[in-house]
Order: sequence, then structure tokens, then C-alpha cells
Amino acid sequence: MIRDHLIPALREAFPALPFTPGLPPAPVAVFPAKHPKVGDVRVFDHGEEATVLVGEITHGHFNPYDESLSEQQVAERVAADVVEFLKALFSDQVLLYRSANRRIGGWQVLGEGTTPERCPKRQYFVWSGPVP
Repeated sequence: MIRDHLIPALREAFPALPFTPGLPPAPVAVFPAKHPKVGDVRVFDHGEEATVLVGEITHGHFNPYDESLSEQQVAERVAADVVEFLKALFSDQVLLYRSANRRIGGWQVLGEGTTPERCPKRQYFVWSGPVP
């Protein structure tokens, strides 16, 4: 199970961040919101992939989609990819967005020197809160 790799990886990567572990179908981990307008981060184990939900802003699926990998290799890769994303998120290096009607959401990992294109019809956030 992905959970078996994910929980230890999260504990190792974020020893100072409290999170609540759980068993499916509940989230595998819930990180409390740093800002109420962003919301909690919930990580789910869906068997072949993990899904990360960031409040009611957006979500993403983590799966290498490589049929040559064993179940254990998939779980290890998914855990590593989720940790990498969360490290960027928690350091405000992920620009989250959603439409005003909340039907569309997404994110962009910000690299050094990255200037994201912004749409005036979207709301933008980082983990610390709304971006004006």
C-alpha cells in the first residue's frame, strides 16, 4: 500500500509539522491549514495513486503511470513525489489557483526566476495565504 511508504516518508520529511494519520477511506494524512483561506492538505491513498487535496482550491494525482514498475516501486515513487510536492507547497513555492466559481483549480510549482502568468478571473494562493 502507498500508505505504508507515505506515512514514514512524511514523518521524516516534516518532523516539525504535525499531521493526523488515518486509514482509508479517510485521508492517509491531514496537515492543518497555515491560513484558513487555503485550508487543510489531505493526502489520500487510492491504491494505485495518491491524491493530494489543498483545501477547496485544487487537487492533484500522483502516480508514475509506468506499468513496468512493481507495486512497491510505485508506492515508493508516489511517496517521494508527494513529499517533493509538499516540500515546495509548505515553502510557498507552489502557486495555487481556482476560478471564482470554484469549478477550475490547479497549481504551478515556482522555479527560480519563474514569473507565472496570471488570469484576472482566478484567485491565487500560496500555503501562507492569498496572493493579491
